[in-house]
Amino acid sequence: MLPQDRHREIMKQLYEFQTVKISSLSKMLNVTRETVRKDLYDMEEKGLVRKVHGGAVLNKANLEINYADRKSANEAEKRSIAKRASDFVENGDTLYVDYGTTALLFIREILNKRNLTIVTNSLPIANEIIDFSDFEVIIIGGQVRKNEKSLFGPLAYRGIEKIYVDKGFFGVSGVDIQAGFTNIHMGESEVSRLMIQHSKKNIVMADSSKFNIVSMNQIASIEQVDVLVTDEKADKALLKQIIEKNVEVIIETIQHDD
Repeated sequence: MLPQDRHREIMKQLYEFQTVKISSLSKMLNVTRETVRKDLYDMEEKGLVRKVHGGAVLNKANLEINYADRKSANEAEKRSIAKRASDFVENGDTLYVDYGTTALLFIREILNKRNLTIVTNSLPIANEIIDFSDFEVIIIGGQVRKNEKSLFGPLAYRGIEKIYVDKGFFGVSGVDIQAGFTNIHMGESEVSRLMIQHSKKNIVMADSSKFNIVSMNQIASIEQVDVLVTDEKADKALLKQIIEKNVEVIIETIQHDD
């Protein structure tokens, strides 16, 4: 088994159990404890895990907050970002709308549009728009991920193969100049990565808390994205670097209630 394959198996164990032991990994992977220690050291260097006595735990950047809890986190920022991103939608568009809390806020901002075809792998988003007669709704099939209520897996990937859209709207877990745009779950990230390639124009919606974070799975390099919509607290140095890569950056001023 190659190192990258071992790393992938270790991450699967961490996502399921939150912690791993060197002794257990050695038996599972059929390698020496020293090999496992080296793997964990390499993974810690990449920011994926944090080593602890006898094993490792997930790096904070790769810990996923429950969907219901995330809905209220940075809500003012997400709502403003979603509203601004909706300006890119025109009547008659074919869209892909990704999973996630910002994407759900975004979909509520475009309910006044006409004659849209919306492709999604998110059951909450599909449920939000299923009764709108002006919208054609296409749900990508696949395995259901319960925390996010999203669809992924081989059925989803095959369904995407011949689907192309005018514009794709994506949420992310991390924004980094080297790693690009990243997300946590491998299967969901593969859906996003494929749809990035199948969208004529890609718009990423990312609040400032996602900046200088690297999650496990890249969905796109910086150059693959056309527009980034974020808020005024986003890291200015990183924004400058992103603009230099010919990405249109839109910074929203957040209005808070007194």
